[in-house]
Amino acid sequence: MAAAMTKKDLKTILSSAQKIAIDPFSILKEIACFVNDPERENDGRELVLRALENKPAFGNYIAILNDMTRQVGLFPYLDEDLLSLQDAIAYEYHKPLSNDKFVFHREQAHVYRRLLFGESVVLSAPTSFGKSRIIDEIIGFKKFKNIAIVVPTIALIDETRRRLSKFSNIYKLITQVGQEPSDSNLFIFTAERLNVYKNLPIIDFFVIDEFYKLGNIKGDEARTVSLNQSFYRLMKDGGQFFLLGPSIKQISDNTEERCSCHFYCTPFATVASDQYYVEATDREKRLIELCKDLKEPTLIFCSSPGKANEVARLLATNLDEIQPLQELVSCRNWVSQNYHPQWIFGTALLKGIGIHHGRLPRSLGQYIVRKFNDLKLNFLVCTSTLIEGVNTKAKNVIIYDNEIARKK
Repeated sequence: MAAAMTKKDLKTILSSAQKIAIDPFSILKEIACFVNDPERENDGRELVLRALENKPAFGNYIAILNDMTRQVGLFPYLDEDLLSLQDAIAYEYHKPLSNDKFVFHREQAHVYRRLLFGESVVLSAPTSFGKSRIIDEIIGFKKFKNIAIVVPTIALIDETRRRLSKFSNIYKLITQVGQEPSDSNLFIFTAERLNVYKNLPIIDFFVIDEFYKLGNIKGDEARTVSLNQSFYRLMKDGGQFFLLGPSIKQISDNTEERCSCHFYCTPFATVASDQYYVEATDREKRLIELCKDLKEPTLIFCSSPGKANEVARLLATNLDEIQPLQELVSCRNWVSQNYHPQWIFGTALLKGIGIHHGRLPRSLGQYIVRKFNDLKLNFLVCTSTLIEGVNTKAKNVIIYDNEIARKK
């Protein structure tokens, strides 16, 4: 009997449709060994995700892959039209009550139901978990009159406001401290803005992203103090809450009892990723070589706005000429006329390169993220203002610097 394949062996095979097609049944059999082992289910889920990347290669055995997809809780990856009766019932069970066009994965559905039944939840989950979608569906249920969402950065205020604008017929969206509340309101603030907002009504439901910073006195003390003040202000009215963060294994003793909440920690991920450590004596030359080979949307993280501009200029000078889209040419011409004809922001657009950092005019930052997500830019050179929580369609991320400003 042949020895069982390792996870590494299977990852290698699953990266190639041609390798899968040689013996797809045997590959699925090996994946099933991981899926059916409770101690290795997370590895099994990752292998299922990698298999789904080349789903047609499994030919007549796709039904088996669908069964394993359901078993590991990845309901959004199922084809609703091909489900058995048993799978179809499970699929319907994982839909939110107010939206039958969407389906949660298993862990999302668990958290959603707890919130729906009035329980406050502290969630620790990977960035690919889909926490924002849970918030959207809770808002869409129209259970609460006044909702507050506390985000870490101004860039996230903008993204969250755009995402939640679909609820503007139900709630007044408030993102500025000068706006007056209405009968039903959706406040989207940083902690600092929430603390200075004067006419805050009683909040029925509130969300705080990156909740772990509530106790991070050793980090940014001013931000930690602001976040604690906003949490206390919201908490004292007795509203239900949803605290979010990644990679938190436990919370302080008695927190669940004192705050009447449930802490839920899960490693459930909906994407599979690979990390490559690149040796380079000449970082600039190596970056250019990498970018010439990458054909899918790529984020390039830099430590500061100045470094982002330098990297964008480096790439714009050295990457091959492309035929830029007319809308990018129009944007570049507008930037030249209204800012400066030699500003790298506009010049880089002609090579399919966007720039995003905190010193950009906000309208240009929003425009660049939108064009990147529309797959009209190949590269997006950014700083922590984008990398920390703003959702993009990046397939690759290059960590060019291992610092934020001068901090490791």
